[in-house]
Amino acid sequence: MKFNVRLKQLRQRNRLTQSELAQMLNLKPTAISNYESCRNEPSLEKLVSLAKYFDVSCDYLLGLTEAYLPIGGEVLDKDIVEFFNNYQKLSPESLALLHEYIEFLIYRQEKR
Repeated sequence: MKFNVRLKQLRQRNRLTQSELAQMLNLKPTAISNYESCRNEPSLEKLVSLAKYFDVSCDYLLGLTEAYLPIGGEVLDKDIVEFFNNYQKLSPESLALLHEYIEFLIYRQEKR
């Protein structure tokens, strides 16, 4: 997946307009629009700022990996990476159900 698509997905998932995201990162209002339409590419500094803001790796933003991993250098096992990959594909409604189910599983586990 290309950078422009990845950026748009992350922005929309966080319910931000292009202008809101630009303002949070001290960019011009048109910067995010230009990134998403492939008219412009971010500098290395801005790429890192975007990755930090969304708490993803630069590799993920650039489409070099499908793993939606937080920045921090942790090495995660294959099951966790697979879970993150599937998690990022869920709709907001499915995410809400997943969170409820996780809470139920923790509750049930603690009752044992």
